[in-house]
Amino acid sequence: EPMPGLQPLAGEYKFHYYDQRGCGKSTRPIDTFSSNDYSENVSTLDGALGIGAQVADIERIRRILGEEKLILIGHSWGGFLASLYAAEFPEHVEALILVAPADMLVVSRDRGGSLFEEVRTRLPDEMQEEYIAFLKEYLDYGSIFAKSEADLVALNRKFGDYYLTAILGEEYAIEEEPSEQGDDGGWMVHAQYFSLGLMRHDYRDAMKVVQAPVLVMHGADDLQPEEVTRVYVEAFPNATLSVIADAEHSPFIDQPEAFAAAVGAFLSELE
Repeated sequence: EPMPGLQPLAGEYKFHYYDQRGCGKSTRPIDTFSSNDYSENVSTLDGALGIGAQVADIERIRRILGEEKLILIGHSWGGFLASLYAAEFPEHVEALILVAPADMLVVSRDRGGSLFEEVRTRLPDEMQEEYIAFLKEYLDYGSIFAKSEADLVALNRKFGDYYLTAILGEEYAIEEEPSEQGDDGGWMVHAQYFSLGLMRHDYRDAMKVVQAPVLVMHGADDLQPEEVTRVYVEAFPNATLSVIADAEHSPFIDQPEAFAAAVGAFLSELE
């Protein structure tokens, strides 16, 4: 079933969806760690669920589909993964559509404005103390390997609740049931952070090899500032920005018609 913002284009284009390994309906290769060797555990986690494995999965899917080139559509973290795939396999990318791509292209230890901080600034005063305590537990990498997949799924889901409260206000009601996409990832999320080195990286130069056209989309009311989304626009040689009015982090849900119109116009120019 196509996402709302792609539904109007489903008659003209065929869309393939997949669940990233370690989350949604994909398998969970790791539950708990029995080893006390921290570096060994990091290596195991990275190999099973890290960035390299995630990018390789996209290449496997391309080969399964038998397509020489892909048009990749990635939302949030998926936009970041699509960008990394394009940098590694530029010859197999016809075009990229990056929807609110995650603020991960450049990360430095002293850089403010992270997602965690953006959420904190928008939470009501009475939630500040509990949120700071939550982050201390969530980012406690010293004892992370004592946790289980279920522990980490619960923590990731709790952060999602804080995130939605920051956007929607205190009237946000927590849904107890996982969505149709399946439950959140647990170890998968932290495997990405370990893969990226936790503290600093800068992938902007790597994007220079991508000559394919890139559409970068931003919801005007997104918690993520437009300047963050523009980092992607500036990193690619052939990129344009489309800002969707009255939309937040998921413009394909908030404004499906405007989203479809922008994507449809971009795709028609490729033909």
